[in-house]
Amino acid sequence: MRSRSGTEIRRCRPLLGTFVDIACKGSPDSVNCAFDMVEKVHRLMSFHDPTSDVARINRDASREPVKIDPWTWHVLKYAKELSSNSNGVFDITIGRELLKLGHLPRPNKRFERGGSWEDIILDDECKVRFRRAVVVDLGGIAKGFAVDRAVEALKDNGVAAGIVSAGGDLRVFGPASQIVCVRHPAEAIGTAGALRLRERALATSGIYFSRRRFRGRYIGPLLDGRTRRVAHASISVTVGALECMTADALTKIVFALRERAAPLLAQYSADALVLEGNGAPSWMFHPPCHPSRKS
Repeated sequence: MRSRSGTEIRRCRPLLGTFVDIACKGSPDSVNCAFDMVEKVHRLMSFHDPTSDVARINRDASREPVKIDPWTWHVLKYAKELSSNSNGVFDITIGRELLKLGHLPRPNKRFERGGSWEDIILDDECKVRFRRAVVVDLGGIAKGFAVDRAVEALKDNGVAAGIVSAGGDLRVFGPASQIVCVRHPAEAIGTAGALRLRERALATSGIYFSRRRFRGRYIGPLLDGRTRRVAHASISVTVGALECMTADALTKIVFALRERAAPLLAQYSADALVLEGNGAPSWMFHPPCHPSRKS
């Protein structure tokens, strides 16, 4: 049932390892439908749930093709596209390294060394198999996909404008622009500035919340897929794009490449902002032209 209600609604739920917040003018049913979409992504793409698509392919896809949900298949396909276009900087098979560093819970099995995104084989029947036993983690892209599905659900239910946010990922839709604060790289509860967005998604990555001490220094879960080296820098990367899944994934690429990511950002009509540890901008990128940018 579509709703054109003008009631202001704001709801928040713990999902995807963070808090998902939805604010819009609509009905409670429309917001509940949006949360249902986020919950579906959570069920399908959780690394921790042994019944999720991700857990099943990590367990079985090196032995036989595994049938997965079309949503998971779509995210895997898009991740492979980004891996190819970034020459392997973005790689969802860094799960083995994240396990070793303690960023993911260790399963009751051992995985052989080697393997990359190129070992993920997808067919047109939503089946996936691995040429080698890799460990897939969709934590660098699934949250943005969930935000996009929530926005789509709100629009399908007649909601004309709103904001959906999940941790460092958010998307603004509707005719009015919104002010969005950018978190300070060295202060998890501080802000370093603000941007004005309209019909645009924004994602920010840093190591302030997820850093942990490893061999005498702090490290985060952001890795360069080519070298498998972890991020130590106290910087933050913010990327704006038309879809949140794109913005979410591109933050990891910009984190590794910085200025060298400019051609890829232009390809996806994306903006980027890199903040140093003191909160000062060290690099910004705006593509030559793209629709619906208000910043």
